[in-house]
Amino acid sequence: MRPIERQRLSDATYQHLLDELMAGRYEVGERLPAETALASRLEVSRPVVRAALQRLQQDGIVVSRQGSGTYVQRMPSSDLGRHIDTAKLSRVLQGFELRLVLEPLAARLAARHRSVEQLRLMEEADARMRGAMEREEVSTQEDLAFHHAIAAASGNTLLLETLEGLSQQLKAGIDVTLALTRSGTQQRQRQVLDEHQRILRAIRLSDPESAGIAMAFHLDQARNRLLDRQLDQ
Repeated sequence: MRPIERQRLSDATYQHLLDELMAGRYEVGERLPAETALASRLEVSRPVVRAALQRLQQDGIVVSRQGSGTYVQRMPSSDLGRHIDTAKLSRVLQGFELRLVLEPLAARLAARHRSVEQLRLMEEADARMRGAMEREEVSTQEDLAFHHAIAAASGNTLLLETLEGLSQQLKAGIDVTLALTRSGTQQRQRQVLDEHQRILRAIRLSDPESAGIAMAFHLDQARNRLLDRQLDQ
C-alpha cells in the first residue's frame, strides 16, 4: 500500500507545482526552489518532490541542470486549467507522443495511396473545420474528421483501426488544444488552418516525405501551443 500512497502524493505535488506555474508564481528561466525547500513547504518527502519534478521535466515544462537546479523552461497557458484537470496533463502529452509516431506515418501513406475520392473527403473535412472556426463554432468532431480521413486514405487497415481504437483516449488532447485555439488569438487560429493546408498540399502532390513532415510539425506545434503561452502572444 505504501507505494500507492507515495504515487498519490506525487500526483498531488505535480498538480500543485503545475498550478503555481500557470498562476505565474515563477517566470520562464527562473530556478525553482531546491527539493528540500519544496518538500518542507509542501510537507512531503524529497522523493515525492523529485518524482513530481521529473514529470514536469518529461512534460517539457522544466529542465534540470546538473549542479545548478531545476529551471522553468516553458509556461503553460494560463487558461489550461479551465479546460482540463491539470492532473491529467501528463496523459494528454503521452497521447501527443503516440500521435507523433502514428499520424505522420498515416500522412506519408495517404500521400502515396490516396484516391481522388479520399482526397476530396480530406478537403471537405478541412473546409468544414475552416468554416466552423470562422463562425467560432469549431468542435473536436471537425478536427477528428480531418485526421480520420487521412488515416483512412493510408490504405493500412491496422493503422486506421489503431487510431480509431485510441480515439477516445486521444480526444482529451484534441478537446483542450481546440478550446485554447478558440479562446486564443486569430493568429493561432490561422496557424492551425495553415498547418492543415500544408498537410493537404503534400498529400495532393503525392509527396510522402513532405506529408509526414507537415503532420509531425502540426502535432508538435499543437503540443507546444498547449505548453507555451508565449506562442499565443
